[in-house]
Amino acid sequence: MLAHQTPPNSHTFPSIIKAATHSCLSIGASLHAQAINRGVLYDPFIQTSLLCMYSQFGDLRNACKVFDEISHPCIVEYNAMLDAYAKNGDVGSACFLLKSMPKRDVVSWTSVISGFAKNGFFGEAIRLFREMMLRDDAKCGFVKPNEATYVSVLSSCANLDERGVLCMGKQIHGYIRRNEARVTVFIGTALIDFYGKVGCLSNAIKVYNQMVVKKSCTWNAIISSLANNGREEQALDTFKKMKEEGLCPNEVTFVAVLTACARAKLLEIGLELFQSMEGEFGLVPLMEHYGCVVDLLARAGLLREASEFIRRMPFEPDA
Repeated sequence: MLAHQTPPNSHTFPSIIKAATHSCLSIGASLHAQAINRGVLYDPFIQTSLLCMYSQFGDLRNACKVFDEISHPCIVEYNAMLDAYAKNGDVGSACFLLKSMPKRDVVSWTSVISGFAKNGFFGEAIRLFREMMLRDDAKCGFVKPNEATYVSVLSSCANLDERGVLCMGKQIHGYIRRNEARVTVFIGTALIDFYGKVGCLSNAIKVYNQMVVKKSCTWNAIISSLANNGREEQALDTFKKMKEEGLCPNEVTFVAVLTACARAKLLEIGLELFQSMEGEFGLVPLMEHYGCVVDLLARAGLLREASEFIRRMPFEPDA
């Protein structure tokens, strides 16, 4: 385009900046410079594209610089900056920016809730969700939780070891049933994971059985829930059904089934499954899988074999 002396305009840059996020930061920075030189930097679509690009590369400093140069940010630009803070672990700045926004939508709230959840601040994610739901714009329906909101807050409930999370998770489930036409795959999976982790296996199974569409993540969640709640044999049966349905197990699946084998002391089956990861499914075992096999051997009383297995691992053992 440039070789043919056709000058790019404000419609050109958003697409090529987005493409640069799949390349390297230096190309994105070069496009930023081009936008400045050609006098189109202050187009809101270009500014938002630059915010997203710098966020994707973890360059929070330049993302902040772009945002600070926007005289009157629109809600889309605010949300892009919130996402940049949250993705890069600066949830404090994300929360401060959220409070200072003149107007917030569900994307604004969800970006920060998700940021808290992904950075391990589960209590803060739940508290911010509660704050969102108590506001007038949520009560009147202007701000309504979406799939990402539900998944983030349910994940926070699942991972927070605090009294009251079971009640909170059940309240969220009740809200979903009252206000959503259907439970999506990812909401359903999050509910299964939540109920499984808080020990309400019957609820996890009920959600699973009511789901019409199930993906690998859904099967993983129910297998893990069964394995962690004393239903090891049922977890392995479900694993077989998953394969019969034509779904290919992944690394998460094998953590769940190896955990089931270790807890039920099913030594031979566990070792066979571990071997099948590479041989049958082309999956390279990770530290978590090796840890499950060590646990399997130790629970079977084979401490010497467990020690030898650790010594032969292709990487340094962790704690």
